[in-house]
Amino acid sequence: MNQMLFRFRVLLFIVVNLFFLGDSSYGQDVEKINYSNHRKTIAIGHGIGNIWKSFLEKGVNIENYTIKSTGPINLQCDYEVFKNFSVGAIVSYSQIKGSYNNNGFVFSDQLTIFTALARVNYHFIKYKKIDPYIGGGFGYVYSKYQNNLNTKSTNVPGELGYSAQVGINYFMLKNFGLFVEAGYVGGSFFQLGIVANLTSRK
Repeated sequence: MNQMLFRFRVLLFIVVNLFFLGDSSYGQDVEKINYSNHRKTIAIGHGIGNIWKSFLEKGVNIENYTIKSTGPINLQCDYEVFKNFSVGAIVSYSQIKGSYNNNGFVFSDQLTIFTALARVNYHFIKYKKIDPYIGGGFGYVYSKYQNNLNTKSTNVPGELGYSAQVGINYFMLKNFGLFVEAGYVGGSFFQLGIVANLTSRK
């Protein structure tokens, strides 16, 4: 488990540094770059419907067993490298808790999921306010399961992570707006949140 956590941290370090390295490469010429080129955004979103809950539902066969979930909460960044194409990264966090209490018998368990993916998006058209796109991603999933009986479970997600998404950014203000995505992203099939454009305009 410690080795898995180490791999997750290394992947996260690499994708974040690649993102900011791309920005520094164009830092000296930022005033010469058109707003639509080399756009850089960062966003935070929340998934609607947590599919990781199914791992506890299938792994625990107890009547009146209840499950609550947090997330997935997603932090993502995007950097345009070619016309209409961008690369970026997404980091997701989910926590699912199950519980059962009957006649003095108490059972509780918890599944924690961290996901780090590199993504590529194709942007159909680019207006000042609207930015629709489609893309996919590939990366790493770290899973940790624990319960109050100290028993192990093999019914947890694997280490391979991926995504497929269709989304749109809508900038209501100069550099700030909302985004929505549909597809498989960070453990849900639909997410929405806020997005910020970090690119300087003329």
